[in-house]
Amino acid sequence: MITQLFTVPALVHDAAENFGDDIAITDGVTALSFARLRDEAARTASALRERGIRRGDRVGVCMAKSTEQAVAILGVLLADAVIVPVLPTLKHDNIAHIAADAGLSAAITDEARVAELRAAAPSVPLLFGTPVPGEPQAAVLPLTRTAHEPGLVASEVISEDLAAIIYSSGSTGRPKGIMVTHRNLWHGARITAGYLGTRREDRIGSVLSLNFDYGLNQLWQCLLTGARLCLHELVFPRTFFRFLVEEGITVLPVMPVIITRMFDPRLLRSRPTADLSGIRSVCTSGGPVTRRMIEQIEQTFPEAGFVLMYGLTEAFRSTYLDPDQLASRPGSIGRAIPDVEILVLDDELNEVGPGERGELVHRGGCVSKGYWNAPEETSKRFRSLPWLPGETVVFSGDVVTRDADGYLYFVGRRDAMIKTSGFRVSPTEVEEVATRFPGIDLCVAVGVADPGLGERIALAYTSAGDVDEDAFRAFLRDGLPSHMVPGYLVPMDELPATGNQGKVDRRRVAESVRDRLADG
Repeated sequence: MITQLFTVPALVHDAAENFGDDIAITDGVTALSFARLRDEAARTASALRERGIRRGDRVGVCMAKSTEQAVAILGVLLADAVIVPVLPTLKHDNIAHIAADAGLSAAITDEARVAELRAAAPSVPLLFGTPVPGEPQAAVLPLTRTAHEPGLVASEVISEDLAAIIYSSGSTGRPKGIMVTHRNLWHGARITAGYLGTRREDRIGSVLSLNFDYGLNQLWQCLLTGARLCLHELVFPRTFFRFLVEEGITVLPVMPVIITRMFDPRLLRSRPTADLSGIRSVCTSGGPVTRRMIEQIEQTFPEAGFVLMYGLTEAFRSTYLDPDQLASRPGSIGRAIPDVEILVLDDELNEVGPGERGELVHRGGCVSKGYWNAPEETSKRFRSLPWLPGETVVFSGDVVTRDADGYLYFVGRRDAMIKTSGFRVSPTEVEEVATRFPGIDLCVAVGVADPGLGERIALAYTSAGDVDEDAFRAFLRDGLPSHMVPGYLVPMDELPATGNQGKVDRRRVAESVRDRLADG
């Protein structure tokens, strides 16, 4: 370690000094060493400073996943500004909301996204990675070295300064901007690299978006450890598995929806035959993992440990389940990650006993600063506890239980409980049983208004083939208490996902189910 600063600029400069000409990142077209990545990011930072960007200014980054996007992200941070990732697939209203709410001073984009950004945020200056016809702004991300070495921009940020405002998916309303500090990012990289064992010789397969904390953490880990980040857009499973072999991937972070896409029978007719034994670790976060998903991963990657993780953007990562506990603790989200404490509290802020339900509360170095421009929402989730004066913890809104050994089990969201026949039913309890039926891929249980019951349970699901509905109903009746048995089964071609590239959008699923039932 060259410096003792817990900031991204320090991380970038240390990586260039420690790992030099080792390849840091590649997208299949361009490969950048750690030194070159630092140089290109520094030139981007200089260009941003020349255009008036100063410490604390918010700069949007709306680009396709590429080495250029990584350079843009790091360039903003080396300029002491704050990155505001803007997912390229967002529509006009959400882009306009993010631009106005964050108060963007500029946005770095590419030619494909100019029109949408210009229409949604006409007052925000746009900067580009390559010249765009009709746009007067100079390029800020040249990827060819000039005759002279770039001058390094002196950084003034400290670890408590904001590094990013990451907007939630907006599945339950307007997206909220989560304020993440440099220290948060550094702690997330250190802790995750520690329990996953990320090392210099690793090659990380990046199929996640660089617009959210999970995907971005792969970049921070590489800067910290010297591992190589290999970017890939998962479209066709066959191409994806070829990418894993050709790039020599050893670590594969995924999400449940990505697992489903990897093994989609409509696109992948047979199990991959390539030698995938080089992958030593697969990890997942962003939603529950079914038994079928676990079997698919274990059969396809025979040498890999499968690490289940749970987190929330407000505190990045809370728990993980070690691979050697996977078989003996089905359904568990594990125990607290290193240097974090997880509390399970009732409504009176008392720690609950084993098997009792309570809200998961997170404390540790990854706790973010709260929601940007939303003091009321911040005060609801970011609170203090009487026995921890002066410290802010995050109330997750997730209901969990803990067993006698301290392993946690997700029950459901406090605000997503279905009230039926006088009972409060967690959708997760219904979904866990439903996914055991052969052929069921993903499913979501929602409540549909019913005058007699309060709500009747409807189950939306996707499947690998035809499902015998009568047999499915009988299976659910055998496996669930009578008040939990879905009154409606709603097959769907796919379940809509939120902008964070993996979580099922429960609000949109519920709307689709209710619309279909209303139409008969």
